[in-house]
Amino acid sequence: MTTFICVFEPTTEARTNNGAVPLTIALNAANAKIAAATAMIKLSEVFPDSMDNFNVDEPIICEDAVGSPRPALDQFDEKFAVENEFDGEKWQPVKYKEFKKLATKPRVAALLMFGKTQITDKQYTFTLKYLNESTEDPKVRNIATGLAEITKVSLMDADETMEIAQAVYEHADDNVTIEDAKALGESWLTEEPELPPVEDEPVLKRDYAALDLEIALALLDIKPSDAKSADIRKAKELISTEDKPWKRLSMDLRTFPSVLDIPRENIFALVTEAREKPELFDDANARKAFIDSKLGTNSPKITSLGSGRFAVDNLDTKPANDETTKEDIEPAKSEKPKRSSKKKDSPAKTEKEPVKEVIVETEQAQIPVVNQHIEPAVEVVNVQQDDFQHRASVLDEVLNKGDSDNLSIWKRVQRTDARFTKPLEGMGFVGTSINSTYMFMRATEIFGPIGEGWGYEVIEEKLIDGKPLVEPVLDERNKQVATRFLRDGDGSLFCEQNHSIKIRFWYIIECETRGEFESYGATPYRYQTQYGMKVDGEAIKKSLTDAIKKALSMLGFSSDVFMGMHDNPEYVASNKLEYEIKAASDNAEDATRIRKELDEKFTRHTETMRSAVTPNELRGITSTLTREISTHAKLAKQRGDSEYEKYLNGRLRRLNEIEKECLDQLKQKEEAI
Repeated sequence: MTTFICVFEPTTEARTNNGAVPLTIALNAANAKIAAATAMIKLSEVFPDSMDNFNVDEPIICEDAVGSPRPALDQFDEKFAVENEFDGEKWQPVKYKEFKKLATKPRVAALLMFGKTQITDKQYTFTLKYLNESTEDPKVRNIATGLAEITKVSLMDADETMEIAQAVYEHADDNVTIEDAKALGESWLTEEPELPPVEDEPVLKRDYAALDLEIALALLDIKPSDAKSADIRKAKELISTEDKPWKRLSMDLRTFPSVLDIPRENIFALVTEAREKPELFDDANARKAFIDSKLGTNSPKITSLGSGRFAVDNLDTKPANDETTKEDIEPAKSEKPKRSSKKKDSPAKTEKEPVKEVIVETEQAQIPVVNQHIEPAVEVVNVQQDDFQHRASVLDEVLNKGDSDNLSIWKRVQRTDARFTKPLEGMGFVGTSINSTYMFMRATEIFGPIGEGWGYEVIEEKLIDGKPLVEPVLDERNKQVATRFLRDGDGSLFCEQNHSIKIRFWYIIECETRGEFESYGATPYRYQTQYGMKVDGEAIKKSLTDAIKKALSMLGFSSDVFMGMHDNPEYVASNKLEYEIKAASDNAEDATRIRKELDEKFTRHTETMRSAVTPNELRGITSTLTREISTHAKLAKQRGDSEYEKYLNGRLRRLNEIEKECLDQLKQKEEAI
């Protein structure tokens, strides 16, 4: 028997209104007539309600030719006739017409009938036949004829032509005439009258730099809304010369709580009035009282409660950001003194310090004098930034204050040996990757062998669809002109797939307490790369490893990596040194070598310290050596080597003495100069 390819073309009305596409089926039959009859029977069985949408009287029938494409046998294909075209004898891959070379009338008609901007030779021929011979669906023909008479339409590209054609088709009636279609197209192209440009007020970014500029403009008696480029230049010159009134007002307003939320008009009024009172720029207390009275702050009221205790009223804080909400539009209140990252005084010292009774008047014109040290604003800003040293100190403080039982596992496994990590790049971000076998070894070290002290149970695993896969559409010159979605045999989208696994992780502490919780892992299974589609055969193994690592990380394993500590070079260097010392302590020769190297380094650094020419250079040398000696002392204490720990503490004291001597010498040299 011979294989025949049968194609049922949709009617013009079904193609335009319903988006119907040609249906193709390949059949084995004795001749073309039997193949056409068999194909029609199958069409009525598969699509019984859509028979009227296809031209079943004149299907395209041809024999399968060697070297030409062919759809699957005995099943309808919606993509074959779209991706290929019939040249009268055989099917061949589709060839697209160059849109700009097409006549305007068939161009518009083809866009409306086929709903796409890429027109094949076959579709263009069908369109010409429809325009010249067919009498059905006059709406598309009249719209194409009417729009073709508009010069602007002939100059449009494919997307613009599609836009105007669809707009006219949606607004036109079924009985639209050529004149009506042309009128609709011209009305759609009519440009809306341009509104006179509205000059917006100059918008300045509201930050401290903008605040300084507003103060300088106000001192020049220029409102920010009326400022021109020459005024801005004068204001910047005033700032660069550190004008005394500007400098004093800028410093005081920067420390005012939520000053960035205060309207610019209020700042302008305050500076304008202050400009008329030059005595304010020499009296800090009077200047602050003036600012508080104008900006409406509530002075904190301090009441002595006896026994060295005080009550402070009206001492509220407000978030320091550039956004203003309804709750933020309130009179500004005094800001609480922020804590710095410096070492806190011990409770004993705090109790011994004399506390003076402070009497504050309730009038807003008076300045509250609080006997409390407030850190400068610059230090507060530094603390709020991503300071790794501050983060490490906070982490240690939290761990030390927390329940020792709850954090017992976390403290033992939080540090990661840098030898078992590597940089993670090329994933859209930069990070640190941990060797999974190292984490399993640490789990075995803490809980015992897997299966006895810890383990997992696979609860669920599945494949999750991702984004649809696409393939390029090439022209006759093998140049990509578009992309199209890949579809499965049933017409559904062919998507990327990710393998997901869910496990129940369990562990036993001290042979008594059993803990368990759920964890997830995922790995791309089928995905698209620049070299084509790729399938990972080890996705299940990788997902399981990922789930176990996620579970261990929730117990604190290698938490310094997940908390970003390995992004800090200083922490990495200190951590690496600590593990090198631990590794060397197992070998007597290595331990002796490291101690000797430390003594030699101490001698070299102290000699370098005596030749330092600046305090910063001196502190840099001291901090490096102090960190290394402290690490050695900490590990000696953990090993119970009290003699070596005592020796290292003596080295630290001597290092501090040398630093003090060198600082005194540098100070004497500066005074002599």
